[in-house]
Amino acid sequence: MVNDFLKKYQEELISEKIQLKEDMDLLETKIKEEKKFLNVLEESNESYFVEFTPRDINAKNNEKAAEIRQILSELESQMSNKTKQMKFYDSRLVELNALINNTAVINRPSDTNNNQTTINDSIDDNFKNQLVSIKDIIVLDPYRAKIELEKLISTL
Repeated sequence: MVNDFLKKYQEELISEKIQLKEDMDLLETKIKEEKKFLNVLEESNESYFVEFTPRDINAKNNEKAAEIRQILSELESQMSNKTKQMKFYDSRLVELNALINNTAVINRPSDTNNNQTTINDSIDDNFKNQLVSIKDIIVLDPYRAKIELEKLISTL
């Protein structure tokens, strides 16, 4: 019962981690786009006549560049927050894997060879079922499939 709860919580954390990874990827692309746009604005501001004119040549570009810098700082702070969340999820998943493995070991009957072969058969069946489920999700969600494989490897 506790083991089922831990597995359910682990699945929730994995799905949240996947969503967070997607958000981080979107943030990374947005940061890259904003940096490229800022570079374009700064290159357009480089004029050879700046020293000879009494006015600000590209005032609108300078204002836009300042806005882009502010947006970039906000995006980078969001990225650092999401990175902290990712580390939190990683640590929780490691803890859950350890707890699940410990409860699985505690709940296993032992001593007789007959029980041991039955356990090995059920472990093999469980192993096969997990591999089949990973095979089914690998096309739809390769990141989750990777996490599931890592979880499966850690249980071996």
